[in-house]
Formats: sequence, structure tokens, C-alpha cells
Amino acid sequence: MADERNLWKRLKSRTNSIVWTRIEATSGLGIPDLFGYYKRGFWVELKVIKNNKIDFSPHQIAWINRHYSLGCPVFVLATDPLPKTLKLFSGSIVRSPFSINEKNPLMSIGPGSPSGIWELLMELLGSWTPDRMSSSVLH
Repeated sequence: MADERNLWKRLKSRTNSIVWTRIEATSGLGIPDLFGYYKRGFWVELKVIKNNKIDFSPHQIAWINRHYSLGCPVFVLATDPLPKTLKLFSGSIVRSPFSINEKNPLMSIGPGSPSGIWELLMELLGSWTPDRMSSSVLH
């Protein structure tokens, strides 16, 4: 939990243009940790990568997958403590979160990242949308 708390503090301090609402765990099963607004609304789940894996509860998988499949912008921001890197994934990561090395993040922020990387992150959060035709099951 301390790593997720530190991730939240870092994200909040570097993204001043985003209006963040931190969601309490008691508000509902599976709801992501953060709701942000920057040009539009989006959801962010904070995670810590352990042994090259991201663990999700069944409720988180259901919530993220359902909303992502409908075209809602849902992201997973994961910190990898060993290389001290942040990785931003689309919500589709919940479909197979087990081998992070095989997944391409939307972006990574490492110790040597350029100074404008946080602005790029804000732009991505405020504009990227899942491709509904490839990510959803049509009913």
C-alpha cells in the first residue's frame, strides 16, 4: 500500500492541471482508485508491479473490463519498483495481466525520461480512448 500511496503523491504533484478525485475503497467494489478530469473524464487504477505481474481482484477486473469495453477511458498506472519506472496501460491489461514484459504500455516514465514527459502523460489521459470495435463484444 505504501508504494501505491507514493505513486499517488507523485502523480498528483506532477499533474497539477488534472482535477483528481481519489476514490475511497469503501465506495464500491472494483471502482478504480482515481477519477481525473483533463479535457474529459477518465479513470485510473494505481498498481505495483511485483514479479513482472499486476494483481487485480475479480471485482476490479469486472469493473474495468465492463467500462473499457463500452469505450470509457480506463487506465492502469503501475510502478515497477526495481527499475523505478512508471508504466501506463490501457484498461485492456486486466484481460491478461500476468506477463507485463509481453505487454506494451501506452507510455513509460523512467529516471532518464525527458522533462516534458508528465505533460505528455496528461495529454494521453485527456485524449486516448479505447477502440470500441476491437475491444468490445457486440450485442
